[in-house]
Amino acid sequence: MRRHSPNAAACCGLIRLFSQTTALMSLPLLLLPMQALAQEAPQEEPLLLPAIVLQAIPFTGEIDGYLAPGTETGVKSGVPLEEVPQSISVVTSTEMERRAPVQVEDAIKYTVGVNASTWGTDDRFDQFSIRGFDLGSGALYRDGLPQKVLGFTAFSSHPYMLERVDVLRGPAGVLYGSNDAGGMVNLVTKRPVFERKAEARLGYGSHGTAELGFDYGNVLDANNTLAGRITGLWRDGATEIDNSEDDRAFLAGGLTWAPSDYTSLTLLAHVQKDARSPNNFFPIAGEDYDTAWGTLPDDFAYRASPYNDFQTEQRSVGLELTHQFSPDLILNSRMRYADQDTDYHHLYRDGASAAGISYTAFRQDESAKTFGADLNLEWRRAFGAAENSLTVGMDYQHSRVDADQYYQFAAYTISFADPVFDFPVTDPALSGRSRTTYTEKGIYLQNHLKLGQGTTITAGLRRSWLENRAEDLLAGTQSRRKDAATTGMIGLTHALGNGLTPYINYSQGFIQNAGITIDGDPLDPSRNKQLEAGLRYLAPSGDLMLSAAVFDLRKTNVEDYYFDEAGNIDYVHSTQVGEIRSRGIELEARGRLTGELQGVLGYTFLDSEITESADPAKLGKDNVMSPRNQVSVWLDWDAARFVPGLTVGGGVRYQSESYSTQYNGRVTPSHTTADLAIRYERDQYALDLGVTNLFDREYYGVCYDGVGCASGEGRKINLTLSSNF
Repeated sequence: MRRHSPNAAACCGLIRLFSQTTALMSLPLLLLPMQALAQEAPQEEPLLLPAIVLQAIPFTGEIDGYLAPGTETGVKSGVPLEEVPQSISVVTSTEMERRAPVQVEDAIKYTVGVNASTWGTDDRFDQFSIRGFDLGSGALYRDGLPQKVLGFTAFSSHPYMLERVDVLRGPAGVLYGSNDAGGMVNLVTKRPVFERKAEARLGYGSHGTAELGFDYGNVLDANNTLAGRITGLWRDGATEIDNSEDDRAFLAGGLTWAPSDYTSLTLLAHVQKDARSPNNFFPIAGEDYDTAWGTLPDDFAYRASPYNDFQTEQRSVGLELTHQFSPDLILNSRMRYADQDTDYHHLYRDGASAAGISYTAFRQDESAKTFGADLNLEWRRAFGAAENSLTVGMDYQHSRVDADQYYQFAAYTISFADPVFDFPVTDPALSGRSRTTYTEKGIYLQNHLKLGQGTTITAGLRRSWLENRAEDLLAGTQSRRKDAATTGMIGLTHALGNGLTPYINYSQGFIQNAGITIDGDPLDPSRNKQLEAGLRYLAPSGDLMLSAAVFDLRKTNVEDYYFDEAGNIDYVHSTQVGEIRSRGIELEARGRLTGELQGVLGYTFLDSEITESADPAKLGKDNVMSPRNQVSVWLDWDAARFVPGLTVGGGVRYQSESYSTQYNGRVTPSHTTADLAIRYERDQYALDLGVTNLFDREYYGVCYDGVGCASGEGRKINLTLSSNF
């Protein structure tokens, strides 16, 4: 049975203003009061007219409701969602506030096409797959710049420091360079606003988890040219796993300086310290061990060694600049530097025999640094009834990971008769010291042509240069690989005038794999391409969108784990297979359904297959983390007519069975979970009750061939009191 802590059950800001000169950069500008003089009359004072608000589509900032009007993620010049010729969903600030996710994977779990928490309860990274491709943190971006996993460094972000999350499905090679086939997730950081914002929150929940947070911003000078914002969160807690930690503390700040209508500069920085717990696989009787060897207690799935620990400290600082040289020419630039130190300990199972369950002792000390920059010029021009936006840019990313690894296979064995972890674990001897360096440079262009009669054509082209260097610092050897890639995309949308907008898209991408072969060489890049067609319907109210998409997505030269001759998995080295094909249908409704009901509904049908492989045992098999059917529904009901200030939200997610390796040797069973959120507001206060896995459904988040299963997260209850002051 699942165990719980005894106290488990305890417990329209102004949208950012934009002038025409800075809409592309999506940075908030000043509300410029405009003063007009009345016609002169003897001995009469001039007449002061009210301020005129210039507002463009908001690509950052708070959004009132579940539907964002536009995005920069799919088209860098920024367009309404219906003009993006590719599937895209936006998790708004309203949705995140209502569901109160504690990880990014929780924030996107109700998004169509997304399979969240693909590795069960694993707090090291944000794990998810999109359209049948297990992406994990390798698909994460923040503010349009890469925030990908490097070794065991994930540069994870808490949803409380975010304004929105954009999920672009399918290849994105033209705009973002090296990126996996399924798509990418762009996290948009909270920014300063030119108005006062002040919130404090206090929460308590399951497993003795306490949380304190605040978010404050305001104008900082009398001329309304400088605004600041600071956001912080402190959490001390645990999970249902023994000896676990779920601690996080971060402080994020920003300054925006807008000295004129034509220039805006934003500084963003943050520091963060985490103490989390790694995943916990356990063997299943009759599948991973012979029942004649013994039986394990029911709560063994929640037992873990005190040695298990995942400690990180990270820092980042970035700049964003937009400047309008003329009404037709706009410069956009952004850059960010980040680093993280990771101290990771893990005692994980590696096998079972009549003698007991065998465990490997593993430790990794890691230091990672990354720098990313993107500079582009947008040229806008009207040609008769047509409006054209051409974006030409260049980007750069560089990362380095230094790692000391300590590894001892089959270091400890626990018996079936006494399966406890109350023994001391010492660090193994140093087994490896490595340095991995990755550099990517690219030039790109994207043109968005808006013709008359509702037709838009979006096309793009990119050339990238990649260099991956792997160094064995103990052996004094190194290998280096250089690659180049050209990718393109073209798409068309056509508004029929009745709210319906069909679209078609062909896009390409590539990914420079981070792993190494058994010979120590860097892996070759993987290629991907997609043909997609879809239909969107935007309701006359503008706050409900229905979307449907069909796609054929293919990836070649795919990375996979390496298995030795005995069939044991090698987590250090990788191999590459031929081609994976993923076809599917996605249906989504997002926004306000009635005057009192809003939310998001999604259905995904997925048919994935390994169509080419050097290993005949993989041909015709499903790709990993690719459930055939997924259904998700989250609804918010405004119950104010019964109880003023009351909102009730709830959601259900269903996921059919899937596989965790390309050999399809082990099924991860299907499961259904439900969530609940109740909010009561009065004056400046709000009380939120959130429950995930409402019915405490026991399920496996993942079952891996020859390794075992990891449980999905059990019921968690959290009560939060917040106040605007």
